[in-house]
Amino acid sequence: MSRKIAREQAFKILFAIDVGNNTVEEASEIVIEFLKDENQKSFILNEVRGVLKNLSNIDIIINKYSDDWSIDRMAATDRNILRLAVYELIYSQDIPISVSINEAVEIAKKYGDEHSYKFINGLLGSIAEDHASKQ
Repeated sequence: MSRKIAREQAFKILFAIDVGNNTVEEASEIVIEFLKDENQKSFILNEVRGVLKNLSNIDIIINKYSDDWSIDRMAATDRNILRLAVYELIYSQDIPISVSINEAVEIAKKYGDEHSYKFINGLLGSIAEDHASKQ
């Protein structure tokens, strides 16, 4: 399984936690129980736990850049795609910014509505630009 697919699985877990009020364990059981590769499971769970550990800061960042849309008003798919991507942009220095943004856009094209990918691309581009200028 590629990291691209692993990110999609992490998104699904975050979505199940957010919308279904599942625990990490419950959502993981549903989404990744079939995986045999322990490295993939570890990557997915590290992504999910990283997002959840930093959730309040991630949501503050998203709210700051989404002018007229509070995170609570966003579609659950968009909200969780953004949370995962912002986690990678801010907290995962080993993942190139372009990879995080591109893969978030691809997930949005698959699971969001027809405008989701544009919204996500623009918001993440702004966050990445500001974050890069502060380093």
